[in-house]
Parts: sequence; C-alpha cells; structure tokens
Amino acid sequence: MPTRCPHCNQKMEPEVGFYYGAMFVSYILSAWMLLLPTLLLVFYFKWSPTGAIFFAIFLAALVYVRLLRGSRSLWLHINVKHDPAAEAKEAPTQGK
Repeated sequence: MPTRCPHCNQKMEPEVGFYYGAMFVSYILSAWMLLLPTLLLVFYFKWSPTGAIFFAIFLAALVYVRLLRGSRSLWLHINVKHDPAAEAKEAPTQGK
C-alpha cells in the first residue's frame, strides 16, 4: 500500500496498527457474504452442506484480495476526515 494517495496526498497509514480495525470489517463483510449464499444453497436449492461449503470456499478464494483491499479502504474512509488544505501544507514540495 502506498504511503500517500497519488491524487490527494492523503496519508494512508495515520498511525501504527491503524488497519487492525479493517480486519474486523473484513471479517463482518466476508461472514455475511459467505453465510447468506451458503444457507440459501442448502435450504432453498437443497444442496448438500458439503457442496455448499465448497462453493463458499471457492467464492472466498475469488474475492479475498478485493475484499481485503475494500475493507481497508472502507476503514480509512470511516476514520479519516479528508482535508485537502491541511494535507497540502504537510506535503513535501516536489521539484522546487
């Protein structure tokens, strides 16, 4: 992950261990994302529990990286207020 956003110069890691909370966001999102389709397959479509679990594992493997990055982004958006004026003052001058 870059240290600063290339577009707005937002600091991407405000403090050490900042993304520890993103792990909880990822857990909540993945639990609902995997639980609901699995239960739907078992109880509505009458799949075997083993088949539904394999489907959930396949689905988790497909979306793992995207979910991880999305939860980090969501955590950053929830906790950091974007102030372009303050960040422009902090930014090192490039080429001047």
